[in-house]
Amino acid sequence: MIVFRSAAEARVDFDRAFPNLIGSNWRITSPLDNSYQCIAWAACRRDRVWWPWDHPSYYWPSGYHKFPVSSPVPVTAFVEVFKQEFGYRQCTSRDFEFGYQKVAIFANILGVTHMSRQHFFGRGWLSKAGIMEDIVHGELTDVQGDISAVADTYGEVAQVMKRSWWAGLIRLCLFRALWANITFFVYRKVIPWDLT
Repeated sequence: MIVFRSAAEARVDFDRAFPNLIGSNWRITSPLDNSYQCIAWAACRRDRVWWPWDHPSYYWPSGYHKFPVSSPVPVTAFVEVFKQEFGYRQCTSRDFEFGYQKVAIFANILGVTHMSRQHFFGRGWLSKAGIMEDIVHGELTDVQGDISAVADTYGEVAQVMKRSWWAGLIRLCLFRALWANITFFVYRKVIPWDLT
């Protein structure tokens, strides 16, 4: 289901969920859409919910370990899939490097909670906030929170990974990201959608 909420309406939910966004430079880039979430968006997909739980509601590439529903998932499960399937490798710097794209894996004390993908040209980070809208935010700390299991936040960045633009191109991520941008551009032009 796609919902075109005004920026003012969406900001109420974002400010509540991510207090670090208040006063920072961020913007909404898509409508609210419950057909995908942050892991799918980090993988440049918008067609299903990705999570390594062993249930038909969740997609996870075949050949990788799945976990019982509602169980914590370790960072290593995401590192393995993004390394093997998408050409990423672990790195230590969050900074933009020309010719590379990065993803950040967030976790609390139990396990993975969220992923962000770096904009191809280093203009911030792309996050899909659950079923809410996609946003571009300047820093990874904008969506960080407490690592406590009861804090109901994304925790902190546990791992950063990078891949070359070439690896993104041959895995069609650059094409999918461009197609998403075109789709969102058309939405903004055709549908009365207040993003100011």
